[in-house]
Amino acid sequence: MFIAALLLAVAGSVVYHLSIKQVPEAANPFFSLAVSYGVAMLVCVLGMWCLPGGGQRGLAALNWSSLGVAAGIIGIELGFLLAYRAGWHVGYAALSSNVLTALVLLPLGYLLFREQPSLGKLGGLALSMAGLWMMLRFR
Repeated sequence: MFIAALLLAVAGSVVYHLSIKQVPEAANPFFSLAVSYGVAMLVCVLGMWCLPGGGQRGLAALNWSSLGVAAGIIGIELGFLLAYRAGWHVGYAALSSNVLTALVLLPLGYLLFREQPSLGKLGGLALSMAGLWMMLRFR
C-alpha cells in the first residue's frame, strides 16, 4: 500500500505540474484555480459517496487541519502557477520547492511531533540541497 500511495502522489504531481504550466497567461489565476477546485470537489464528493467505509463524513469529525490544508493548497498552486508564468522550468520549480520544504519540515517534525532526525536524514537533505544547487548553477 505504501508504494501504491507514493506512486499515486507522484502521478498526481506530474499531471499537476504539466497542467498548471499550461494555464493560459490571459486567464485570471484565481479563476483558473476556482474551476480546478470545482472539478476536484465534484470528484471528492462522488468518491466520498461511492467508496465504502472511510470513516465519518460530518463536519464534527474534522478539526482545524482542513483549513490548514486549504491554505496550503492555495499557496502551493498559486505559487507554482506564478512561478511558471515568471519563466521557471518544471523540474527546477518542483525540485526547489520540495528541497526547501524538506529543509523547513525536518526541524518542524522534531519540534512539533518529536520525529527524530538521523544522520541519514540530514545527509539526504544535504545531498538534496547540493543537487538543487548543481541544477540551478549549471543550467
